[in-house]
Amino acid sequence: MGASIVVYWPGITEEQRDAQPGFWQDDRAWANFMAELDSATATVQAIRMLKADEILTYKTDGLEDEDVMWVTPVALRRAAERLREAVEKGLSGSELILKTYEIGANKVESLREEFIRDIDDIIEMTKWAEGEGTSRMTLDVNW
Repeated sequence: MGASIVVYWPGITEEQRDAQPGFWQDDRAWANFMAELDSATATVQAIRMLKADEILTYKTDGLEDEDVMWVTPVALRRAAERLREAVEKGLSGSELILKTYEIGANKVESLREEFIRDIDDIIEMTKWAEGEGTSRMTLDVNW
């Protein structure tokens, strides 16, 4: 099943949607991870313990803008950086996060490397969004 993930904010133009960076591998692994988080409460708790709550932001079909947990590009980038560091250093909670990610991973490279590559892609997306001048954003995830 294919997936797409793009930076989104109210008022984003089609040109901006088409011009933004994406995931190096593809969007599927991160989209699957986001879907798994709906039922993986222990993983969500681990993310919160690492003070990376902003990584939980998303929008998908049927979710209205007023129901989105909006974050600033800087806040999302910092959350992604905290997750990256946790996985690199093997901090508490990182194994559970990787186990949840593994469910839908591409498995082209090591799980750790694949996760970090996706995190790095999110970091680049936040930099792009910040450069576009938005003060709030989310990731629009669709299958």
